[in-house]
Amino acid sequence: MKTSLSRKLPSFFFLTLAGIIFSTSLWAADSINSGEFFPEIPLPAPIELAQRSYLGLGNEQTFTLSQIDARVTLVEILNVHCPHCIRQTQPYNKLYKMIEADPETRGKIKLLGVAVANDDEAIDDFVVIYSVAYPIIPDRNFKLHSALRAGPTPFSVYAMRNSPRDSFVVTDTHLGNDEKMDELFAYLKDLLSMNSADFTSLPQPEKTAVRELMPPQSEAEINTMVKTAFTRQGNNLRDFHKLDLPSKRWVYSATLEHNGKRQPIFAEVSNRSPICDICHSVHFFYVFDRTGLILDFIPLQLTKYGNKEWNKGELDYFTRRVIGKRLADSWNFSPKTDAVASATMTSAIIFDDLGQGLKLLEELQQKKLLGP
Repeated sequence: MKTSLSRKLPSFFFLTLAGIIFSTSLWAADSINSGEFFPEIPLPAPIELAQRSYLGLGNEQTFTLSQIDARVTLVEILNVHCPHCIRQTQPYNKLYKMIEADPETRGKIKLLGVAVANDDEAIDDFVVIYSVAYPIIPDRNFKLHSALRAGPTPFSVYAMRNSPRDSFVVTDTHLGNDEKMDELFAYLKDLLSMNSADFTSLPQPEKTAVRELMPPQSEAEINTMVKTAFTRQGNNLRDFHKLDLPSKRWVYSATLEHNGKRQPIFAEVSNRSPICDICHSVHFFYVFDRTGLILDFIPLQLTKYGNKEWNKGELDYFTRRVIGKRLADSWNFSPKTDAVASATMTSAIIFDDLGQGLKLLEELQQKKLLGP
């Protein structure tokens, strides 16, 4: 993680070559490291011609970071509803102007915002309201966010390369707000005179065990809650147990009588980090049948603005959005129709998680757990 020492290149090199790794937060302990290549994830190209021109793009509908016309890039992972992301717009506007005003950096250093779980309309409003000078594109389905192993936002990644044909190499990252633009500008400018091998040759840190994200309830309490949810779907519950799956997903299984037949029933407990760096984590479980039909949705910890718990009306509204859908359905999130008011980020995380349910269904099928 980038610290003030990272901005002073002699100290930065001494420390990183010694293999010392900085971390600003436990949330980002497993995020992408210095010396790794920036993921080549296809991203939607900006609609505005001026933004395309700034990035050096043509008429392509999607692009990867390696297609940007730059030697050094700053990629900020953000969410338009995140208070700290809103606060970061003005420092980065200042940085953008500093880069464009200096002939040594103009055209060589580029800024790009990537808004996780946001759509074009929300981004357009954000850009207008906060007069954002640099391009922001959506990462609606968490693709780049996941590839960077990112946690909360704002999360900035600095990367460089030696020539236009090369892939970008990550030089450092920063979690949270950053107000020191003079220092950051000097750091990015110094990268122009460096070689990417200076970073790819760095020893990678040993992977440490990431602390498992757990719900506020104990496992015994969740066992009881899942059993209760199962019994609402039929009679004579049997064979209740937690599955041991290769994916390590937290899944329960049982059988019960429904419509005169004994059928399997399942529940997955989902635990997700928040998008925003000041928000609570997201915890819930959902019940589904052998076909992937969602039968019930139970909150364990769901919060909205101010980290307040959802009320009954909000939960009822959201539950109606998901019960009756299938894990194989499209789970593209619409903030206008799918989000709980003041809980857009939490709602988007849940939709993203349910969108991964098809993989779970396929895993259960491969393990022959869905029955004949």
